[in-house]
Amino acid sequence: MIKRRRKKPSAEAEMKAFLASKAVDQISDYSQRGRSYRALSDEQLIESWQAVWNELAADPTNMKTRDVQADLGSEFALRRQEPPWKLVRRQIDIYLEGAERAWQKQREQNPDANAQASEAIDDELEEFMNRGIRSN
Repeated sequence: MIKRRRKKPSAEAEMKAFLASKAVDQISDYSQRGRSYRALSDEQLIESWQAVWNELAADPTNMKTRDVQADLGSEFALRRQEPPWKLVRRQIDIYLEGAERAWQKQREQNPDANAQASEAIDDELEEFMNRGIRSN
């Protein structure tokens, strides 16, 4: 039997796989912590989704609010529902603009911390890719 060499995935494919893996990890973590939003009706979940994005638009650096958003997204996934992105498109745009400003400010004020954070992300991505290579 001739063994064919697989093409090396593109950087974009690698990043998509990495992000998908992180999403699965988030859903698993949320589930293991007891699914705190399980009891919400679909309508209440949507209202909570809108509220958390309003909060993120007002304060894009609040990591507790970001964690709530991730948990709500996980609850949608576990219900096999797509989060209602269209309802919060404006808030997401505001959040992204504010997050970009905060990131630029942090980079200027503390370039060493920014370099360390970039290195940590690179290390995590490299570790993920190495696991994938070993499993093939």
